[in-house]
Amino acid sequence: MHYQNPIRRGMYPDPSIVLVDDTYYLVNSTFEYYPGIALSKSKDLVNWEAMPSVARKTSQANLRTAKSNEGIFAVCIRYYNNHFYVVTTNFAEFKTFIIRGEFSKDKSQIIWEDSRVEVNVMGIDPDLFFEDGKSYLQFTGYIDDQGTKALQQVEFNLETGEIFRGPEVLTLGTGGRDVEGPHILKQKGYYYLLAAEGGTGQGHMITILRSKNLWGPYSEEMGVNPLFTNRDRANEPLQNIGHADLFQDVNGNWWLTCLGTRPATVGFSQITNIGRETLLYPVDWSGTWPKIYEGVPTVEVDLTNFPEHAKAIGQQKPANFSDDFAFGQLKNDWLTLRASLGSNLEVSPGKLSLHGSKKELAELGTPAFLGLRQAEHTETLTLEVDPSTNPGQGFIALAVIINVDHYAELTVHKAEAGYDIYHRQQVADLLVNEKVGHLAELPRTLILKNTPAEKTFIAKTADEQVSFTVKALNLANEALAALNTGDIEGLHAYGNDATLVIKKVTREVN
Repeated sequence: MHYQNPIRRGMYPDPSIVLVDDTYYLVNSTFEYYPGIALSKSKDLVNWEAMPSVARKTSQANLRTAKSNEGIFAVCIRYYNNHFYVVTTNFAEFKTFIIRGEFSKDKSQIIWEDSRVEVNVMGIDPDLFFEDGKSYLQFTGYIDDQGTKALQQVEFNLETGEIFRGPEVLTLGTGGRDVEGPHILKQKGYYYLLAAEGGTGQGHMITILRSKNLWGPYSEEMGVNPLFTNRDRANEPLQNIGHADLFQDVNGNWWLTCLGTRPATVGFSQITNIGRETLLYPVDWSGTWPKIYEGVPTVEVDLTNFPEHAKAIGQQKPANFSDDFAFGQLKNDWLTLRASLGSNLEVSPGKLSLHGSKKELAELGTPAFLGLRQAEHTETLTLEVDPSTNPGQGFIALAVIINVDHYAELTVHKAEAGYDIYHRQQVADLLVNEKVGHLAELPRTLILKNTPAEKTFIAKTADEQVSFTVKALNLANEALAALNTGDIEGLHAYGNDATLVIKKVTREVN
C-alpha cells in the first residue's frame, strides 16, 4: 500500500487537520485570496473535497486592504465541546482571532458564526489547546527590538478573548531562525510542542520539544531534532518541509501533516510555481518521541511497515478539475482577490458570466478575476467560451497571477472586424502589452498549457488559433523572493462593458 504526496496539490500551505466522527477536516492559509481559510474534508486522508471556505464576510476577516502575501496567515483547526474552532491571523488587520462553527443538522456542512473572538496578542501562527475547561493560545512573536522570535502562550476566555495570563515565552526554539508554527498536544504524560524553524524556504524544518508543565520549561533531547526536514537533501523532489500538525486517524494511529514544495528543475535552477502544498506521513509514537515515517520527506509513501496506518488510506485520485456550473453555482475551489465579486459574477445552470470592472490585476483591490490553484507543473487549463461573450471597449482574458506585479494574460479585444489577441504581462516594474495575432471570430476556447519551464496561452476558433509563450520563472516564487502563495490561473474581464461567458472549465494533468 502506498500513496503520493502532496495530498492537497497546489497552494494549500500551513495545514492543520482534525478528526470528527469518521471525517477529517483540513484548513489551509489563503493570504490575499477570498474567501479566506480554505476548508476541505476527507474520509480517507488522500482524497479531499473542498468545502465552503470559513471566512466569507468582512466581520470574520476583512481582506480588502491585503497586499500580496498578506491576509490570512497560518490557520489551526480544533474540535472542542461540539464546536469547531479555527484560529488565524489576518495580517492585513494584524488581528488574531477565532471563528466558531458547528455542524448543520445533517452534518454535511459546517455553519460558521458571522462574528469572531479577537485575542490581543502581537504575533502570528496561532494554535489552540484546551485542558480542564481552560483555553490556551500559542503563537510566535518578537520579544525584543533585535528581532528575536519566541513561541509564546496565553490563557484566555474562549467566549470573549480576554487574556487571563501571559503572554509568556515557552521557548526560543532549538537554534534555527524564525521559530514559528507552534502546536501543543499532550501525550505520554508530557506536553509536546511542535515548531517550525529555519524560515519557510530551503532551511525549513520541523522541530519538537516537551515539558511536564504546560507553561514550560520546554526542552529537547539529543538526536531528536530536526524531527523532519529535507534542508540538507537538495536532490529530494520535496523541499521547504515545515509547519506541521500531529493528529490521530479513526483507528488511533498518529499522522503528521506539514507543508512542502515541489520545485521544478529548469536548466540549472529550481523554481516553484505551484506554491506550498499539504503533505502527509505516518508516525510511530511507540517510544518517547514521535518518529516520522522513515525519516525522510518523500513523494511516495510506502506503508508496508505501517500496516495499521494503511487501513485509513483510500485509492488516490488525480488532481483533475471540472466545473460546468450545472447547479447554477460555483464549486468551492474558486478564488477571487480580497473580496467577493458581487454583481460582477453571475452563475446560472450551465453558464458563468464574469462582468468586467475598471480594476487591473496590478491593483490592490478586487479585479473581475476568478481563479483556480495551479495543481501540477504539467497541466492544461481550458475555458470553453460562450458566443455571448463581449469584450466591449475593454477586454476578456485568460490570466495567471502570483502577485500584483507578476502576472501574465492572453487578452481578447474587439476590433473593427474580428478580434485582436494581445500578450499582456507584468514582471516587477516592466509591463508588456503587445498584439500577437488576430482572429476572424470570437475564440471558442482559451487554453493555458503549463510545463515546468513555460506557460503557453492559446486562443482558438474552429479554424484558427493564436498563441504565445512566457517563462514560468517570471511567475515563480523565486521571481518574488517570497514563498507564501502559488500561481492562480483563471478568467479576467476588464472594462465596465466587458463580459466573459464560460460554459465549462477543465484542469487536466498532462
